[in-house]
Amino acid sequence: KMSQQTEILNNQNQLTVNNDTTKIFVGGNKDATASYTNSTYDDVTLTEGTLLGKVSATGKVKPLASAAVDGSQYPIGILRQTTTIGAGETVTLTFVTAGDVVKTKVILSGSDTMSTVISGRSIQDRIGGDTVGVNLVGSTQNTAYDNQ
Repeated sequence: KMSQQTEILNNQNQLTVNNDTTKIFVGGNKDATASYTNSTYDDVTLTEGTLLGKVSATGKVKPLASAAVDGSQYPIGILRQTTTIGAGETVTLTFVTAGDVVKTKVILSGSDTMSTVISGRSIQDRIGGDTVGVNLVGSTQNTAYDNQ
């Protein structure tokens, strides 16, 4: 994800710009891929940073929801880039399974929070324990050479 600039004020005497240099994936990241099927009648957009789970019976991924009972309630990775999937379409998604990820940039479904408990452990704890090795960090280290 690239940094963003938001122009707050621009007049003949002054220019104020907010710079957001934060990233989601900040170092040592490893990727995996899996299929996602949009079984709705509308296009679906999955946003970069969405926490994903995997349906045990099909092996397909979908956004993690703590109330699910099909295996997708357990985190397997974090979506690498925003993707729009057409109605009825199946696509291959790339997601991060290991490395440093900024905690505040992870997108959760519905009313889930990092503190939501799934089978006795919070989502935050499950991300570190159920994935290959996603490490949630506080922020981007702008001096690190490997920020993506």
